[in-house]
Amino acid sequence: MIRRLASIVYLVTGVLIGLGAFGHGSHAPQLGRVLAASPAIDASMAAVIVAVWYFVSGCMLAFGATVIWTWWRSRRGARDIFFPADAIAVFYIVAGVAIVIYTHIPFFWVFVVFGALLLIASVPLRRDSRH
Repeated sequence: MIRRLASIVYLVTGVLIGLGAFGHGSHAPQLGRVLAASPAIDASMAAVIVAVWYFVSGCMLAFGATVIWTWWRSRRGARDIFFPADAIAVFYIVAGVAIVIYTHIPFFWVFVVFGALLLIASVPLRRDSRH
């Protein structure tokens, strides 16, 4: 039962991380318009900021796909495949805390929650179900 719940939490967290790419990317056009209207930012700098914005969205999609791949492989018995997803989880925790400290915006605790859910849910998934 615990393993099944952990598996669902792990998969849903991976899907949410991946879907975050679309929420994040959907703000790029508005960001581009705001930057274009700002006299303090030249056009080339605005273009770089929007390009990096889309890059981050792509990273979120890749992170979600990596977590889902890890989940899929663990369902087929692999137990030595968690490092990439663990690295993503730790990155989400550290980045989330740092962004909250820097911006004081509570929304970014979502990153900490996603990272913690991945690490916690992975514990039962790492165990061999035959023992």
